[in-house]
Amino acid sequence: MISWKSNINFNWQHTMNPRAIVESTERKMALKITLSGRVQGIGLRPAVARRARELRLAGSICNTTEGIELQIEGAEKVVQEFERDLETYLPDETVIHQKSSEVIKPRGGTRFDIIEKQTSGPLAARIPPDIAVCPDCLAEVADPADQRFGYAFTSCTSCGPRYSLLRSMPYERGQTGMSKYDLCSHCQREYDSPVDSRFHAQTIACPQCGPRVWYTSTTGEINDSDAEAIQSAARALQQGAIVGLKGLGGYQLLVDATSEAAVQMLREKKQRLGKPLAVMVTDLTAALKLAVMNDAEAETLASPAAPIVLLQARENSPIAGNVNPGLNTVGVMLPTTPLHWLLLEQCDFPLVVTSANREGEPLFYQDRSHSEKINALADCWLEHDRPIERPIDDSVVRWMAGRLVTIRLARGLAPLSLDLEHPQPAIALGGHQKAAVALNNGAQSVLAPHIGDLESLAVCERYEEQLESLQQLYAVSQADYICDEHPDYFTSNRASQPGSRVERVQHHHAHIVAGMLEQGWLDRQVLGVAFDGTGRGDDQTIWGGEFLLSTAAQYTRVGHLKPFLLPGGEAAVREPYRVAVSLMTETLGSEAALNTGIKTELVKPVLQIIKSKRLSPRTSSVGRLFDGVAALVLGVTHSEYEGQAAMLLEASCDLAEAGSYEIPLSQGAPIQLDWRPCIAAILRDRKAGVSTGVMAMRFHRGLARGTARLCRQFMPLSVVLGGGVFQNRCLVELLAEELRQNDQPLGLPGRIPPNDGGLAAGQLAVAIVRSKQKGAAPCV
Repeated sequence: MISWKSNINFNWQHTMNPRAIVESTERKMALKITLSGRVQGIGLRPAVARRARELRLAGSICNTTEGIELQIEGAEKVVQEFERDLETYLPDETVIHQKSSEVIKPRGGTRFDIIEKQTSGPLAARIPPDIAVCPDCLAEVADPADQRFGYAFTSCTSCGPRYSLLRSMPYERGQTGMSKYDLCSHCQREYDSPVDSRFHAQTIACPQCGPRVWYTSTTGEINDSDAEAIQSAARALQQGAIVGLKGLGGYQLLVDATSEAAVQMLREKKQRLGKPLAVMVTDLTAALKLAVMNDAEAETLASPAAPIVLLQARENSPIAGNVNPGLNTVGVMLPTTPLHWLLLEQCDFPLVVTSANREGEPLFYQDRSHSEKINALADCWLEHDRPIERPIDDSVVRWMAGRLVTIRLARGLAPLSLDLEHPQPAIALGGHQKAAVALNNGAQSVLAPHIGDLESLAVCERYEEQLESLQQLYAVSQADYICDEHPDYFTSNRASQPGSRVERVQHHHAHIVAGMLEQGWLDRQVLGVAFDGTGRGDDQTIWGGEFLLSTAAQYTRVGHLKPFLLPGGEAAVREPYRVAVSLMTETLGSEAALNTGIKTELVKPVLQIIKSKRLSPRTSSVGRLFDGVAALVLGVTHSEYEGQAAMLLEASCDLAEAGSYEIPLSQGAPIQLDWRPCIAAILRDRKAGVSTGVMAMRFHRGLARGTARLCRQFMPLSVVLGGGVFQNRCLVELLAEELRQNDQPLGLPGRIPPNDGGLAAGQLAVAIVRSKQKGAAPCV
């Protein structure tokens, strides 16, 4: 498990002894040490200060835009010992990207201080992510004898808001939303004391000097007593109400997760009719009542990032069935703030916790008095006066094939540092769905937090707002743009502004290069397998089942799923029966499509649409193949959200089934995966009464085997997976097993999301590698 505190042994008698320094006859030495990486917002400066004072060394330490600047002086042997052992007493969360050390002239100092320093230029220091409340702080909140008993904003050097509270870097209280709260004498003593866990904790606060909580009832009555406000919100939840809560990175909606009526009311108000909802519980013991988890999943759930973890749901779980309808997984999270924990302690049930916005709109985080639309979503509100400087949603992760895979990169995990260096600033704008920005400012590269699907004006405005905010934070004034090749994406049009230079990167190549970046394989050629829903191909068709012989700069399409017609284009995404009709028609003819259980009134119009090339574009999309198979196997005719049919198909898999449907290779250039024998076999099994779980598993295993068979033709090249289809744990683990039998190296998804949320990271990597090869700027 990750340690939450920097437990440096500190003996008060070893505090600075000025006389020992002044009168010492030992040879003096002074060093200037600079550190870059994840070094701010994790308690590094207090840890170093404690150690320096233990050793009776003088000097100073400060945050800078580069990271950390440390000056140390004293007896030569002691200074050398200090530098040698430096990394052994830094906080566990420290990640050193670069370290430099130079000998400087001793100043004859007698103190070691933590100081603030104003610097300018491109930001090289890593932005600290938000960190969930730690166990030590929760223990104080739960202790009636403690000053912070029941206090909703308790934090220390090891926990609390970071990114969401930042206005600018370096990370200092005066440059965060906490700057308006002057410390009381008690907090000031803790802040100044080297032996205290809040020594130089920038978010330090207490009931006497920090933010406050209040509750607004259904009638508009305000209760401004912290404890009573939380009790009132708990009573409302017990009575089946929707409670709006101001969280760490934005407003949230909460209901009793065991109440089907409360969950349904939330779905209707939020207009999120089918998409699964996350559930928050107090601790791991409570989580085990909802889901089955291994040690790695439990450690992730309780980690400082505290993401939503997708877990195997228990059959006897107390949560309402409409929390995760039709799925065998549930998203579980632990409290991210003391406020959440205090509220859960007042309730004897788990809580649905979801963002306070209607489906398709951005996370709301500003003063809600300005939005009647937001006010209508909840029955009552629990809020506070701590500012949210940067809105951020909750991260979502999933363990698969022995590896943690990010599904949504957000609170606790973002911004994510990328191993890309280039002197020329560049901004990769991502795609259209699950939009996120990646940037290089000449000093570092990062993938920024998830924003959302760019389907509405409000989300596009939020995208622009976050892009401008990131440019300010990372000091990027002018930059080249990288975007998708699709001409109609908002991001592609955003890149094409007068005076800007633009590099366009093919959608699936960006997916693969993001995976290469994840593995540290940008210097080699790989076989990329890109399976997703939609991406514009070089031949102007819709790609999504691609095998790309890839370097970081170029690719050749060497294989793909056999194309099929997509009746109605985008309409088929929400109506999977259209895909099923197309697949059956091409496999067995139109008569077969009329006799497979789908209502005739649905089938006949699709058969007419198929005749029109304009209305039925060709696609090689594995995501759409999943939709069609789900319609045939499960009878799914309509999807309430993108990917629902595929998720339902995965959830229905009978893992004990060892058989598979045949998806053979059609040799040619490129090679094709022929899905037609698979569709014919599904129809035969349906007629024979084979269970849906067996059919679903045979499809997954058949696709994995067909994919591995094609990959085998390119041995010994490593295989890299990319695209949203590889959020499917069953498929990923089957494919990993098949490739192990090939003895073929496999690059699995990881910190960078395999879906379009990681697209910008791949775009940025492509542009930087191309520019290095050309010896010019990233864009041409």
